[in-house]
Amino acid sequence: MTGITDFPAFLLASILLILSPGPGTLSILGSATASRRAGFAALAGTSTGDAILMAAAAIGAAALLVSHPFAFTVLKYGGGAYLVWLGIKSLLAREQGFAVTQPAEGDAYRRSLLVTLLNPKAIVFFMAFFPQFVQPGAGASAFVLLGAVFITLNCLFQALLISGAGVVMRHLDQAPHYALWVNRVLGCVFILFGLKLALG
Repeated sequence: MTGITDFPAFLLASILLILSPGPGTLSILGSATASRRAGFAALAGTSTGDAILMAAAAIGAAALLVSHPFAFTVLKYGGGAYLVWLGIKSLLAREQGFAVTQPAEGDAYRRSLLVTLLNPKAIVFFMAFFPQFVQPGAGASAFVLLGAVFITLNCLFQALLISGAGVVMRHLDQAPHYALWVNRVLGCVFILFGLKLALG
């Protein structure tokens, strides 16, 4: 694809990220246990927040790529180091449970939007993550495409969760080690990305 490198690796990392329950996923699940409509409202809020954060990250990274190629290279390698650090943290994580709470009636969209936007780590992560899959000389369209693919995959997965929220919640309660193993797999993937970039 024009301007994009290692697209299969991007898909793999995106799928693993989506499978790892973060604040947005837990907010959606909490809303879906109240009603399917609330679940989809929460999904809309999370997707809106993701789109805003990804756009901010893409604009910043694309501007560096065009006007300051060296600074973009620093961002890319710095992002690789950040992913390695996140990978190590994921490998050492010991979380095994999930804190899911229901929002107030009619509050699902706003709560999920705020949960996403008020997560300062998200934009830092996107600034570190997307440049790993963008070729030198690529334009902003490469970042837009990666963001669109990520949000589409996330929406498809979350829609499945919403449709079977009750079953999903029961399985999460019965399988507390799920988060631990997802963290370990995700940690290994992030470390491999960082090392691949460093060894180039």
